[in-house]
Amino acid sequence: MTRSTRDKNRFGQHIQTDIPDDAPLADRPGHKLRTSNTIVDRQALSNQSKETLQPVTFEDQTGFIRMVDETEPEIPNQFTGPSFRNKKEKFRFDGHKMLHHLDRVQAWQKGERFAPVHIDMGLTKFCNTACIYCYAVVQNMTRGVMIQRDVLLRYIEDCGKLGVKSIGFIGDGEPTLNPALYDATVRANKCGVDTAMATNGLLLDMDRAEDLLKNMTFIRINLSAGTPKGFQKVHQSPEKNFDLLVENIRHLVRIRQEKGYKCTIGLQMVLIPECFDEVIAEAELGAELGVDYFVIKQCADSEYRELGVCYEDYRNVTEILQHAEALSTPNYVVQAKWNKISAADETPLYRHGVRKYDVCYGTPFLSQISGNGKVYPCGPFYNKDRFLIGDLHEESFYDMVMGDRYWAVHDDIARSVDVHKDCAIGCRQDYINKFLWDLANPPDHVNFI
Repeated sequence: MTRSTRDKNRFGQHIQTDIPDDAPLADRPGHKLRTSNTIVDRQALSNQSKETLQPVTFEDQTGFIRMVDETEPEIPNQFTGPSFRNKKEKFRFDGHKMLHHLDRVQAWQKGERFAPVHIDMGLTKFCNTACIYCYAVVQNMTRGVMIQRDVLLRYIEDCGKLGVKSIGFIGDGEPTLNPALYDATVRANKCGVDTAMATNGLLLDMDRAEDLLKNMTFIRINLSAGTPKGFQKVHQSPEKNFDLLVENIRHLVRIRQEKGYKCTIGLQMVLIPECFDEVIAEAELGAELGVDYFVIKQCADSEYRELGVCYEDYRNVTEILQHAEALSTPNYVVQAKWNKISAADETPLYRHGVRKYDVCYGTPFLSQISGNGKVYPCGPFYNKDRFLIGDLHEESFYDMVMGDRYWAVHDDIARSVDVHKDCAIGCRQDYINKFLWDLANPPDHVNFI
Protein backbone atom coordinates (compact mmCIF):
# COMPACT_ATOMS: atom_id res chain seq x y z
CA MET A 1 0.00 0.00 0.00
CA THR A 2 0.97 3.61 -0.45
CA ARG A 3 0.72 6.24 2.20
CA SER A 4 -1.37 9.09 0.73
CA THR A 5 -1.29 11.96 3.13
CA ARG A 6 -3.80 14.76 2.70
CA ASP A 7 -3.31 16.42 6.08
CA LYS A 8 -2.33 19.99 6.61
CA ASN A 9 1.35 20.72 7.09
CA ARG A 10 2.88 23.04 9.66
CA PHE A 11 2.03 26.00 7.44
CA GLY A 12 -1.64 25.08 7.21
CA GLN A 13 -1.36 23.97 3.56
CA HIS A 14 -2.87 20.72 2.26
CA ILE A 15 -0.19 18.20 1.26
CA GLN A 16 -0.06 14.84 -0.45
CA THR A 17 2.80 12.36 -0.65
CA ASP A 18 3.15 8.94 -2.27
CA ILE A 19 5.48 7.12 0.10
CA PRO A 20 4.86 3.34 0.24
CA ASP A 21 3.94 1.95 3.65
CA ASP A 22 6.90 -0.45 3.59
CA ALA A 23 9.46 2.08 2.41
CA PRO A 24 12.45 2.47 4.79
CA LEU A 25 12.48 5.91 6.32
CA ALA A 26 15.47 8.08 7.14
CA ASP A 27 16.10 8.65 10.84
CA ARG A 28 17.61 12.08 10.38
CA PRO A 29 16.25 13.87 7.32
CA GLY A 30 18.38 16.96 7.98
CA HIS A 31 15.63 19.55 8.22
CA LYS A 32 11.90 19.81 7.77
CA LEU A 33 10.58 19.93 4.22
CA ARG A 34 7.42 21.67 3.14
CA THR A 35 5.55 18.43 3.82
CA SER A 36 6.96 16.79 6.91
CA ASN A 37 9.93 15.01 8.43
CA THR A 38 9.09 11.77 6.60
CA ILE A 39 11.92 11.08 4.12
CA VAL A 40 12.63 7.80 2.32
CA ASP A 41 15.99 6.23 3.18
CA ARG A 42 17.28 5.65 -0.35
CA GLN A 43 20.42 3.89 0.81
CA ALA A 44 18.28 1.13 2.34
CA LEU A 45 16.31 0.56 -0.89
CA SER A 46 18.81 -1.75 -2.60
CA ASN A 47 16.99 -5.04 -1.96
CA GLN A 48 13.46 -3.84 -1.35
CA SER A 49 11.91 -4.94 -4.65
CA LYS A 50 9.36 -7.74 -4.26
CA GLU A 51 7.51 -7.25 -7.57
CA THR A 52 7.42 -9.93 -10.25
CA LEU A 53 9.38 -8.99 -13.36
CA GLN A 54 8.08 -9.99 -16.76
CA PRO A 55 10.11 -9.73 -20.00
CA VAL A 56 8.39 -7.76 -22.77
CA THR A 57 9.44 -7.66 -26.44
CA PHE A 58 8.38 -4.85 -28.76
CA GLU A 59 9.61 -5.01 -32.37
CA ASP A 60 13.40 -5.30 -31.94
CA GLN A 61 13.50 -4.18 -28.29
CA THR A 62 13.34 -6.34 -25.17
CA GLY A 63 13.03 -5.23 -21.56
CA PHE A 64 11.25 -5.91 -18.29
CA ILE A 65 8.21 -4.38 -16.72
CA ARG A 66 7.16 -4.58 -13.10
CA MET A 67 4.03 -6.60 -12.45
CA VAL A 68 2.20 -4.77 -9.68
CA ASP A 69 -1.36 -4.42 -8.50
CA GLU A 70 -3.07 -2.22 -11.09
CA THR A 71 -4.70 -0.26 -8.30
CA GLU A 72 -1.30 0.76 -6.98
CA PRO A 73 0.97 3.38 -8.58
CA GLU A 74 4.34 2.20 -9.88
CA ILE A 75 7.09 2.70 -7.32
CA PRO A 76 10.39 4.31 -8.40
CA ASN A 77 13.88 3.19 -7.41
CA GLN A 78 13.30 -0.52 -7.98
CA PHE A 79 15.92 -0.63 -10.78
CA THR A 80 14.29 -3.49 -12.61
CA GLY A 81 15.52 -2.53 -16.07
CA PRO A 82 13.98 -0.41 -18.81
CA SER A 83 10.30 -0.76 -19.59
CA PHE A 84 9.76 0.00 -23.26
CA ARG A 85 6.70 2.16 -23.76
CA ASN A 86 7.57 4.46 -26.65
CA LYS A 87 6.68 3.06 -30.02
CA LYS A 88 9.51 3.17 -32.51
CA GLU A 89 8.91 5.69 -35.31
CA LYS A 90 8.70 3.70 -38.54
CA PHE A 91 8.40 6.65 -40.90
CA ARG A 92 9.37 10.23 -40.10
CA PHE A 93 6.95 12.29 -42.13
CA ASP A 94 7.01 15.34 -39.89
CA GLY A 95 10.56 16.46 -39.15
CA HIS A 96 14.12 16.01 -40.41
CA LYS A 97 16.94 13.45 -40.30
CA MET A 98 19.97 15.73 -40.28
CA LEU A 99 21.49 14.00 -37.27
CA HIS A 100 22.23 11.05 -39.54
CA HIS A 101 24.38 13.23 -41.83
CA LEU A 102 26.68 15.00 -39.43
CA ASP A 103 29.61 14.72 -41.84
CA ARG A 104 27.85 17.21 -44.14
CA VAL A 105 26.88 19.38 -41.19
CA GLN A 106 30.51 19.54 -40.04
CA ALA A 107 31.64 20.41 -43.57
CA TRP A 108 29.10 23.25 -43.61
CA GLN A 109 30.29 24.51 -40.24
CA LYS A 110 33.87 24.57 -41.56
CA GLY A 111 32.87 26.46 -44.71
CA GLU A 112 33.79 23.53 -46.95
CA ARG A 113 32.04 22.54 -50.18
CA PHE A 114 29.94 19.39 -50.13
CA ALA A 115 27.29 17.59 -52.13
CA PRO A 116 23.61 17.74 -51.16
CA VAL A 117 22.35 14.93 -48.98
CA HIS A 118 19.10 14.84 -50.96
CA ILE A 119 17.74 16.35 -54.18
CA ASP A 120 14.10 16.77 -55.11
CA MET A 121 13.69 16.98 -58.87
CA GLY A 122 11.09 17.01 -61.55
CA LEU A 123 11.51 14.92 -64.67
CA THR A 124 8.94 16.85 -66.71
CA LYS A 125 7.20 20.24 -66.75
CA PHE A 126 3.70 18.93 -67.41
CA CYS A 127 1.12 16.58 -65.97
CA ASN A 128 -1.85 14.41 -66.96
CA THR A 129 -4.05 15.62 -64.08
CA ALA A 130 -4.97 19.10 -62.86
CA CYS A 131 -5.03 18.89 -59.05
CA ILE A 132 -6.65 22.01 -57.62
CA TYR A 133 -3.89 22.34 -54.99
CA CYS A 134 -1.01 22.06 -57.49
CA TYR A 135 1.96 24.20 -56.48
CA ALA A 136 3.67 23.50 -59.80
CA VAL A 137 1.13 25.67 -61.61
CA VAL A 138 2.83 28.75 -60.16
CA GLN A 139 6.17 27.44 -61.51
CA ASN A 140 5.32 27.83 -65.21
CA MET A 141 4.32 24.36 -66.39
CA THR A 142 5.17 23.76 -70.06
CA ARG A 143 3.62 20.89 -72.00
CA GLY A 144 6.11 18.54 -73.61
CA VAL A 145 9.20 19.79 -71.77
CA MET A 146 11.26 17.18 -69.92
CA ILE A 147 14.86 16.26 -69.04
CA GLN A 148 16.37 14.27 -71.89
CA ARG A 149 17.39 10.65 -71.31
CA ASP A 150 21.15 10.96 -71.85
CA VAL A 151 21.28 14.09 -69.68
CA LEU A 152 19.33 12.41 -66.89
CA LEU A 153 21.57 9.32 -66.86
CA ARG A 154 24.72 11.47 -66.84
CA TYR A 155 23.28 13.46 -63.94
CA ILE A 156 22.60 10.23 -62.01
CA GLU A 157 26.22 9.17 -62.45
CA ASP A 158 27.41 12.59 -61.28
CA CYS A 159 25.33 12.23 -58.12
CA GLY A 160 27.03 8.91 -57.46
CA LYS A 161 30.47 10.47 -57.86
CA LEU A 162 29.58 13.41 -55.62
CA GLY A 163 28.14 11.26 -52.84
CA VAL A 164 24.55 12.43 -53.08
CA LYS A 165 22.61 10.09 -50.81
CA SER A 166 19.17 10.20 -52.38
CA ILE A 167 17.07 11.62 -55.20
CA GLY A 168 13.33 12.07 -55.07
CA PHE A 169 11.56 12.29 -58.41
CA ILE A 170 9.25 14.69 -56.64
CA GLY A 171 9.02 17.85 -58.65
CA ASP A 172 6.96 20.15 -60.75
CA GLY A 173 5.77 17.64 -63.39
CA GLU A 174 4.53 14.04 -63.39
CA PRO A 175 7.65 11.78 -63.47
CA THR A 176 6.02 8.85 -65.29
CA LEU A 177 5.57 11.09 -68.35
CA ASN A 178 9.34 10.87 -68.84
CA PRO A 179 10.12 7.41 -70.31
CA ALA A 180 13.70 7.64 -68.96
CA LEU A 181 12.38 7.31 -65.39
CA TYR A 182 12.82 3.54 -65.27
CA ASP A 183 16.37 3.47 -66.65
CA ALA A 184 17.34 6.31 -64.31
CA THR A 185 16.16 4.35 -61.29
CA VAL A 186 18.13 1.27 -62.33
CA ARG A 187 21.23 3.38 -62.99
CA ALA A 188 20.95 5.16 -59.63
CA ASN A 189 20.91 1.86 -57.75
CA LYS A 190 24.12 0.84 -59.51
CA CYS A 191 25.66 4.19 -58.57
CA GLY A 192 24.76 3.82 -54.90
CA VAL A 193 22.11 6.53 -54.87
CA ASP A 194 18.71 5.88 -53.28
CA THR A 195 15.69 6.96 -55.33
CA ALA A 196 12.02 7.50 -54.61
CA MET A 197 9.07 8.84 -56.53
CA ALA A 198 5.84 10.77 -56.00
CA THR A 199 3.36 10.09 -58.79
CA ASN A 200 -0.33 10.25 -59.56
CA GLY A 201 0.12 6.62 -60.62
CA LEU A 202 -2.18 6.66 -63.64
CA LEU A 203 0.49 6.16 -66.29
CA LEU A 204 2.73 3.65 -64.56
CA ASP A 205 4.25 1.24 -67.07
CA MET A 206 3.34 -2.05 -65.42
CA ASP A 207 5.70 -3.89 -67.75
CA ARG A 208 8.52 -2.09 -65.96
CA ALA A 209 7.00 -1.94 -62.49
CA GLU A 210 9.60 -4.42 -61.24
CA ASP A 211 12.40 -2.01 -62.13
CA LEU A 212 10.83 0.52 -59.78
CA LEU A 213 10.03 -1.91 -56.97
CA LYS A 214 13.45 -3.55 -57.13
CA ASN A 215 15.47 -0.32 -57.19
CA MET A 216 13.45 2.37 -55.43
CA THR A 217 13.27 3.04 -51.70
CA PHE A 218 9.66 4.15 -51.84
CA ILE A 219 6.84 4.95 -54.24
CA ARG A 220 4.36 7.51 -53.00
CA ILE A 221 1.02 7.81 -54.72
CA ASN A 222 -0.35 11.36 -54.65
CA LEU A 223 -4.01 10.74 -53.97
CA SER A 224 -6.22 13.23 -52.14
CA ALA A 225 -9.51 11.38 -52.33
CA GLY A 226 -10.96 8.07 -51.28
CA THR A 227 -13.89 7.96 -53.72
CA PRO A 228 -14.34 8.41 -57.49
CA LYS A 229 -16.38 11.60 -57.01
CA GLY A 230 -13.81 13.09 -54.68
CA PHE A 231 -11.08 12.12 -57.14
CA GLN A 232 -12.82 13.96 -59.96
CA LYS A 233 -13.35 17.06 -57.81
CA VAL A 234 -9.84 17.36 -56.36
CA HIS A 235 -7.68 15.96 -59.17
CA GLN A 236 -9.94 17.12 -62.03
CA SER A 237 -9.58 13.75 -63.69
CA PRO A 238 -12.46 11.45 -64.82
CA GLU A 239 -13.98 9.25 -62.12
CA LYS A 240 -13.03 6.14 -64.10
CA ASN A 241 -9.36 7.02 -63.54
CA PHE A 242 -9.85 6.48 -59.82
CA ASP A 243 -10.60 2.80 -60.47
CA LEU A 244 -7.61 2.60 -62.83
CA LEU A 245 -5.34 4.02 -60.14
CA VAL A 246 -6.66 1.64 -57.50
CA GLU A 247 -5.89 -1.31 -59.77
CA ASN A 248 -2.38 0.00 -60.46
CA ILE A 249 -1.70 0.27 -56.71
CA ARG A 250 -3.12 -3.17 -56.12
CA HIS A 251 -0.83 -4.52 -58.85
CA LEU A 252 2.24 -2.86 -57.32
CA VAL A 253 1.47 -4.35 -53.91
CA ARG A 254 0.92 -7.78 -55.44
CA ILE A 255 4.23 -7.73 -57.37
CA ARG A 256 6.14 -6.56 -54.31
CA GLN A 257 4.68 -9.34 -52.20
CA GLU A 258 5.31 -12.04 -54.78
CA LYS A 259 8.91 -10.97 -55.45
CA GLY A 260 9.81 -9.96 -51.91
CA TYR A 261 10.94 -6.45 -52.85
CA LYS A 262 11.56 -3.97 -50.02
CA CYS A 263 10.19 -0.86 -51.72
CA THR A 264 7.73 1.02 -49.49
CA ILE A 265 4.40 1.91 -51.09
CA GLY A 266 2.34 4.70 -49.60
CA LEU A 267 -0.48 7.17 -50.21
CA GLN A 268 -0.31 10.91 -49.60
CA MET A 269 -3.20 13.33 -49.27
CA VAL A 270 -2.71 17.08 -49.62
CA LEU A 271 -5.24 18.36 -47.13
CA ILE A 272 -7.61 21.06 -48.38
CA PRO A 273 -11.24 21.74 -47.39
CA GLU A 274 -12.41 20.15 -50.63
CA CYS A 275 -11.19 16.75 -49.42
CA PHE A 276 -11.94 16.90 -45.69
CA ASP A 277 -14.78 14.45 -46.27
CA GLU A 278 -12.47 12.06 -48.15
CA VAL A 279 -9.96 11.44 -45.34
CA ILE A 280 -11.60 8.42 -43.72
CA ALA A 281 -12.48 6.83 -47.05
CA GLU A 282 -8.87 7.03 -48.19
CA ALA A 283 -7.55 5.74 -44.85
CA GLU A 284 -9.82 2.72 -45.22
CA LEU A 285 -8.83 2.32 -48.87
CA GLY A 286 -5.13 2.24 -47.97
CA ALA A 287 -5.75 -0.52 -45.45
CA GLU A 288 -7.71 -2.52 -47.99
CA LEU A 289 -5.03 -2.14 -50.67
CA GLY A 290 -2.23 -3.28 -48.35
CA VAL A 291 -0.01 -0.21 -48.71
CA ASP A 292 2.45 0.67 -45.96
CA TYR A 293 1.18 4.09 -45.04
CA PHE A 294 -1.28 6.90 -45.63
CA VAL A 295 0.15 10.33 -44.78
CA ILE A 296 -1.88 13.52 -44.65
CA LYS A 297 0.06 16.74 -45.20
CA GLN A 298 -0.69 20.43 -45.19
CA CYS A 299 -1.15 22.26 -48.47
CA ALA A 300 1.95 24.35 -49.14
CA ASP A 301 1.13 27.77 -50.52
CA SER A 302 3.29 30.19 -52.50
CA GLU A 303 4.81 33.41 -51.20
CA TYR A 304 1.80 35.22 -52.74
CA ARG A 305 -0.70 32.68 -51.33
CA GLU A 306 -2.06 31.95 -54.79
CA LEU A 307 -3.62 28.71 -53.54
CA GLY A 308 -5.50 30.51 -50.78
CA VAL A 309 -4.52 28.17 -47.94
CA CYS A 310 -6.10 29.13 -44.61
CA TYR A 311 -4.58 27.19 -41.73
CA GLU A 312 -7.55 28.04 -39.51
CA ASP A 313 -9.60 25.67 -41.71
CA TYR A 314 -7.58 22.73 -40.40
CA ARG A 315 -9.09 23.21 -36.96
CA ASN A 316 -12.34 21.86 -38.41
CA VAL A 317 -10.83 18.49 -39.28
CA THR A 318 -8.90 17.55 -36.13
CA GLU A 319 -11.31 14.82 -35.01
CA ILE A 320 -11.45 13.35 -38.51
CA LEU A 321 -7.64 13.13 -38.66
CA GLN A 322 -7.52 11.51 -35.23
CA HIS A 323 -10.14 9.00 -36.38
CA ALA A 324 -8.05 8.23 -39.46
CA GLU A 325 -4.88 7.72 -37.39
CA ALA A 326 -6.78 5.28 -35.18
CA LEU A 327 -7.06 3.00 -38.23
CA SER A 328 -3.31 2.33 -38.05
CA THR A 329 -2.17 -1.26 -37.54
CA PRO A 330 1.28 -2.79 -36.97
CA ASN A 331 1.64 -3.04 -40.77
CA TYR A 332 -0.16 0.12 -41.84
CA VAL A 333 0.64 3.64 -40.62
CA VAL A 334 -1.88 6.47 -40.87
CA GLN A 335 -0.32 9.76 -39.83
CA ALA A 336 -1.11 13.43 -40.14
CA LYS A 337 1.70 15.98 -40.30
CA TRP A 338 0.47 17.71 -37.18
CA ASN A 339 3.36 20.15 -36.82
CA LYS A 340 2.39 22.05 -39.95
CA ILE A 341 -1.30 21.21 -40.02
CA SER A 342 -1.50 22.80 -36.56
CA ALA A 343 0.14 26.05 -37.68
CA ALA A 344 -3.08 27.91 -36.79
CA ASP A 345 -2.33 27.15 -33.15
CA GLU A 346 1.06 28.80 -33.38
CA THR A 347 1.61 32.47 -32.57
CA PRO A 348 0.01 34.95 -35.01
CA LEU A 349 3.48 35.88 -36.23
CA TYR A 350 4.32 32.30 -37.21
CA ARG A 351 0.92 31.74 -38.79
CA HIS A 352 1.53 34.69 -41.08
CA GLY A 353 4.98 33.68 -42.20
CA VAL A 354 7.44 34.77 -39.51
CA ARG A 355 9.81 31.84 -39.08
CA LYS A 356 11.68 30.55 -36.07
CA TYR A 357 14.95 31.32 -37.85
CA ASP A 358 16.18 34.34 -39.80
CA VAL A 359 18.41 32.80 -42.47
CA CYS A 360 17.89 29.97 -44.94
CA TYR A 361 20.90 27.69 -44.54
CA GLY A 362 19.24 24.50 -45.78
CA THR A 363 19.51 24.69 -49.56
CA PRO A 364 23.02 23.14 -49.87
CA PHE A 365 21.71 20.08 -48.00
CA LEU A 366 18.43 19.73 -49.89
CA SER A 367 18.46 21.17 -53.39
CA GLN A 368 15.86 21.10 -56.12
CA ILE A 369 15.88 20.71 -59.89
CA SER A 370 13.05 21.63 -62.23
CA GLY A 371 11.63 19.19 -64.77
CA ASN A 372 13.29 21.13 -67.59
CA GLY A 373 16.76 20.40 -66.19
CA LYS A 374 17.37 23.80 -64.63
CA VAL A 375 19.06 23.65 -61.23
CA TYR A 376 17.93 25.95 -58.42
CA PRO A 377 18.62 26.04 -54.69
CA CYS A 378 14.91 25.91 -53.89
CA GLY A 379 11.66 25.10 -55.70
CA PRO A 380 9.84 28.36 -54.90
CA PHE A 381 12.68 30.19 -56.68
CA TYR A 382 12.12 28.40 -60.00
CA ASN A 383 12.13 30.87 -62.92
CA LYS A 384 13.95 33.53 -60.90
CA ASP A 385 17.10 33.92 -63.01
CA ARG A 386 19.03 35.44 -60.14
CA PHE A 387 19.03 32.04 -58.43
CA LEU A 388 19.52 29.84 -61.49
CA ILE A 389 22.62 27.72 -60.91
CA GLY A 390 22.77 26.05 -64.30
CA ASP A 391 21.11 23.73 -66.81
CA LEU A 392 21.81 19.98 -66.86
CA HIS A 393 21.51 20.08 -70.65
CA GLU A 394 24.42 22.51 -70.83
CA GLU A 395 26.72 21.52 -67.96
CA SER A 396 27.31 18.43 -65.85
CA PHE A 397 25.96 18.47 -62.32
CA TYR A 398 29.38 17.42 -61.05
CA ASP A 399 30.97 20.54 -62.53
CA MET A 400 28.17 22.69 -61.12
CA VAL A 401 28.69 21.50 -57.54
CA MET A 402 32.44 21.93 -57.89
CA GLY A 403 32.04 25.36 -59.45
CA ASP A 404 31.82 28.88 -58.02
CA ARG A 405 28.36 29.73 -59.39
CA TYR A 406 26.72 26.93 -57.38
CA TRP A 407 28.08 28.20 -54.07
CA ALA A 408 27.59 31.86 -54.96
CA VAL A 409 23.85 31.24 -55.39
CA HIS A 410 23.56 29.40 -52.08
CA ASP A 411 25.46 32.24 -50.42
CA ASP A 412 23.13 34.77 -52.08
CA ILE A 413 20.16 32.93 -50.56
CA ALA A 414 21.69 33.14 -47.08
CA ARG A 415 22.66 36.81 -47.45
CA SER A 416 19.74 38.37 -49.30
CA VAL A 417 16.56 36.36 -48.77
CA ASP A 418 14.17 37.48 -46.05
CA VAL A 419 12.64 34.16 -45.03
CA HIS A 420 9.78 35.95 -43.28
CA LYS A 421 8.39 37.49 -46.45
CA ASP A 422 10.19 36.10 -49.52
CA CYS A 423 9.55 32.40 -48.89
CA ALA A 424 6.58 30.08 -49.00
CA ILE A 425 5.17 28.94 -45.65
CA GLY A 426 6.14 25.40 -44.70
CA CYS A 427 8.88 25.04 -47.32
CA ARG A 428 10.90 21.84 -47.82
CA GLN A 429 13.90 23.21 -45.93
CA ASP A 430 11.87 24.49 -42.96
CA TYR A 431 12.77 21.77 -40.45
CA ILE A 432 16.38 21.69 -41.64
CA ASN A 433 16.65 25.45 -41.20
CA LYS A 434 15.43 25.31 -37.61
CA PHE A 435 18.15 22.76 -36.86
CA LEU A 436 20.92 24.67 -38.65
CA TRP A 437 19.86 28.01 -37.16
CA ASP A 438 20.33 26.58 -33.68
CA LEU A 439 23.78 25.32 -34.64
CA ALA A 440 24.79 28.63 -36.17
CA ASN A 441 23.52 30.62 -33.18
CA PRO A 442 24.58 28.68 -30.08
CA PRO A 443 23.91 30.01 -26.59
CA ASP A 444 26.73 30.71 -24.18
CA HIS A 445 28.19 27.87 -22.09
CA VAL A 446 27.41 25.08 -24.58
CA ASN A 447 29.62 22.63 -22.70
CA PHE A 448 27.16 22.71 -19.80
CA ILE A 449 24.74 20.48 -21.63
